[in-house]
Amino acid sequence: MKTTLTLLALALGIQVHAQWLPSYGGERAGQAAFSFLKTDYNIASAAMGSVGSVLGGDARSLGYNPAGLARTKASSIAFTSMGSGSGLEQGAVFVARKIQGRSAAWGFGIQRLQTGAYEERTEFRPQGTGRLLYDAQSALTLTYAQQLTEQFQLGVTLKALNETYSAGYTGWGAAADVGFQYHLEDEGLRFAVVLRNFGAPVSLKGSYWAVEYNRDSLSALESANLPTEFAIGIHYRALERGKHHLDVAAQLVHPNDNAENYRAGLEYRFADQLFVRSGILLNQSGQPFPTLGLGVAQTVAGTRAIVDLSVQPTAGMGTWTALSLTLQPSAR
Repeated sequence: MKTTLTLLALALGIQVHAQWLPSYGGERAGQAAFSFLKTDYNIASAAMGSVGSVLGGDARSLGYNPAGLARTKASSIAFTSMGSGSGLEQGAVFVARKIQGRSAAWGFGIQRLQTGAYEERTEFRPQGTGRLLYDAQSALTLTYAQQLTEQFQLGVTLKALNETYSAGYTGWGAAADVGFQYHLEDEGLRFAVVLRNFGAPVSLKGSYWAVEYNRDSLSALESANLPTEFAIGIHYRALERGKHHLDVAAQLVHPNDNAENYRAGLEYRFADQLFVRSGILLNQSGQPFPTLGLGVAQTVAGTRAIVDLSVQPTAGMGTWTALSLTLQPSAR
């Protein structure tokens, strides 16, 4: 009965149409810089509608909520690659290291977004100048996570940011993530709060003009805020019967550059070797379709390998597909 009610509540929630939800803050859309920082680099979470605040356990936690790393049982490394029909390519590498003798871990990572080549165009040469341009955004991260009590854990990530345009503009910045998780294992509940991408405004530096005719000298570029997000999540173990497990999760996200959005997802696990996932994002413009995902885990030569796949159709940016490989040596 508990499982049936859980699935019914989730199904009813998914049916809520976006226009019934408040859209306050939507007028701020597109006002933040370094938008790639909003990406969910935890592919298991992305397949569940990006409910990563309540997930954790290995290096994948570094892709969303660093607090999830505190309970890791061994060191791990995760490789992530994402692509879309629009030509954008994103990737990340996360390394997590368990601190022996302590309920704590540290980690570091590299995140990067790269556009495909596009031709420079001007009002005088609309067919192109013959010059190819590339844009890239990168983040270098350092994380520390600590289990403070049996139920409560904390994680902090520091980020060094860089944005480069081959036209001659560069920007630098710094940000931090702070996350918490609270576990009630007997009840099968997990709560989480995370503040992502908190930092000072950033601006580009450069003075390149593709066309100088009828233009004044460029004295300064406007600064822009980072895409800060505040998220609250809940995770519930709806079914645990032998090798079969069913988990459901929900999350509310308040961004500084858009309206609040709501997310719900579920994950079915069989023997901790097969994972089937799905989710939905509500009140998220351009993402009206459910997300889907699949995961497979095997232990080979003392190393647990997890392959995660997520597929996220969008209304205007094609279908985002993401693949990750996580390697975790057996705990000593």
